[in-house]
Amino acid sequence: MRHVPTVVTVVTFNATNAPCGVTIGSFASLSLDPPLVCFNIKKASDIHDEIIAADRYLIHVLRDDQAEVSDRFADPSRSRRDQLDGTHTEPGPHDIPTLSDFLVRFDCRRTQIHEGGDHSIILACVEGIDEGTPARPIVYHQRAYHAVGTQVADRNLTH
Repeated sequence: MRHVPTVVTVVTFNATNAPCGVTIGSFASLSLDPPLVCFNIKKASDIHDEIIAADRYLIHVLRDDQAEVSDRFADPSRSRRDQLDGTHTEPGPHDIPTLSDFLVRFDCRRTQIHEGGDHSIILACVEGIDEGTPARPIVYHQRAYHAVGTQVADRNLTH
């Protein structure tokens, strides 16, 4: 799967004991009506049970200058307090910490959880969208971060 570029996101949510955040590379749009998105979480991860128990999420799409933010939330040795120490986060909707800076943020309510092999697939309804600082998104491809490159074709099909 390293050949398939994926958008890099950080999902924040409130867990039982404290707010949490985690880097997710499986974010996708699922439906426009209703507006649904999905992402996956590995069942063996320490955060699995807490993220599937949460009912709301803030999904932050990162910019091409935010590789360090992605690494921060992907580091399993970093405590939740270290991740959400206020350096990169601030109070957000529903008392969920939000990243201080992002490309776009989706305010979501969990609707369903499905089994997906060694992962759980979380479906969420988008209830709000906030645009952050305009930039190019960051993607993960071939075990490295990349910026989205030059446009190769215009697919605006208005006639």
